[in-house]
Amino acid sequence: MKIPEHLRAPAIVFALQAVLLAGAALVFLVLVPSYG
Repeated sequence: MKIPEHLRAPAIVFALQAVLLAGAALVFLVLVPSYG
């Protein structure tokens, strides 16, 4: 898949945000039941 030059940076930023959000959600799902 070839990404246009002007879309490459936003795509990378979006991917990083998605990874961070997934990590935060995973930590949240793991930690919350242990406090319940």
